[in-house]
Amino acid sequence: MFIVFGKVFAIFIMIFIGFLANKIKILSNEAIPHITNLMLYVTAPCMAISSIYSKSISADVIVATVQTMAGAVIFFTVTTLFSAFIVKIFKFKPSEDRGMFIVAIATVNSGFMGFPVTKAIFGGDIFYLMVMHNILLNLYMYGAVPPLLNIGAETKLHPKKILKSMCNICVIAVIAGIIMLILGIRPPAVLDDVIQSLSDATIPLSMLLVGMQLGSSNVKNILKNKYILLTTITAMLVIPAITFLIVDQMDFLYTDVKAVMVFASAFPTAVAPVAIAEQEGKNSRTLAEIVSLTTFTSLITIPFIAVFLMSYYY
Repeated sequence: MFIVFGKVFAIFIMIFIGFLANKIKILSNEAIPHITNLMLYVTAPCMAISSIYSKSISADVIVATVQTMAGAVIFFTVTTLFSAFIVKIFKFKPSEDRGMFIVAIATVNSGFMGFPVTKAIFGGDIFYLMVMHNILLNLYMYGAVPPLLNIGAETKLHPKKILKSMCNICVIAVIAGIIMLILGIRPPAVLDDVIQSLSDATIPLSMLLVGMQLGSSNVKNILKNKYILLTTITAMLVIPAITFLIVDQMDFLYTDVKAVMVFASAFPTAVAPVAIAEQEGKNSRTLAEIVSLTTFTSLITIPFIAVFLMSYYY
């Protein structure tokens, strides 16, 4: 338990360094999009592809992969319906933003934040399953999020634009990794070293970036919006608790699958829907504020959930 807590503590020290660097203007807000692009287009794809091709195919790997991906489909379906129920019961306002609140509750940052945190705390096997879970997240974000954001609006969706969004470099890297895994292909040693080195850079880079984003947020103003608070409580506490209670009863699931399903549900609201909302002409500002508050909250919840899962399942 102390080893796990030490790993979590190290991660959040890096977040604090990013936060402090932003506050004292060593890393200004203008640097955020550039570092984001470096991570999303270079280091994170390297982390994703290396986690897959470095594994060996076995019956257990295949079963765990299928269980994780099927579980992710069920998770996003049920969470979307549950989010819609919460939004309706508590009469979120304005009504044209209800789809945005559903998206804020249902999407999880299991890629940008989930990849490095999972690899640092749990290691390769569960990280591989988190990558598989993230495939379904990408399909959900770029396939289901646009129509969800347009709930109550007469906006035409463009299938070509949705398909183009799905074909991002992380998804391509995952597909390439799966092909390499199936065919037993490994890159030459020199190229493998480059990929691994760039992959290792993802953890400190992403944690510094999270800290910078938090440093640029105005939490006091965000806390005044009761719907943002309710969304945060639902996403960060209610959803993970329900996920654990359900998944833990499924004895047919592998232990690693149970752990990754619960841990994935504990991450804050995904960042990508903010850009999608901007493209769709929706309330991207409030969605960005929810991302900030859920990320702040995760600094408290994720360490406890990680330690709990390690002590409970392992």
